[in-house]
Amino acid sequence: MITYNSEISTESYNAMRLAVGWKLLDSAQAAAGLENSAYLTVAWDNWRPVGMARVVSDGGYMTLIADVMVLPPYQGQGIGTQLLINVNRWLDSLGKGGRMIMVNLMATPGNEKFYEKFGFITRPNDHMGAGMVRWING
Repeated sequence: MITYNSEISTESYNAMRLAVGWKLLDSAQAAAGLENSAYLTVAWDNWRPVGMARVVSDGGYMTLIADVMVLPPYQGQGIGTQLLINVNRWLDSLGKGGRMIMVNLMATPGNEKFYEKFGFITRPNDHMGAGMVRWING
């Protein structure tokens, strides 16, 4: 049975990054990123973390969903969906009282349709340009 909490070690986080084909981060840098997350949800299969997602926020209106990943053997079992449900539940709580919240994310190639199920729109479109990124030493 998969359970969810908000804890993951830096080592497990980096191991998960490698397992999904992402770059390994310096452990101090990874730890700082995890500690400074506004919200973190982690899927566990007993003692093993098998998926996670986190939110970075400026504390005002701007948020970014980051590090949505599920270990390959666990993909297709609804874990990613539950992670996004958890994230969206938290984000929706920020919008109470009429507060405006802008939620950004960068989908990995081929996963855009997954995020569209949660109300995200693909860029570029008639109202917004393409999302962009710049890596330093990456």
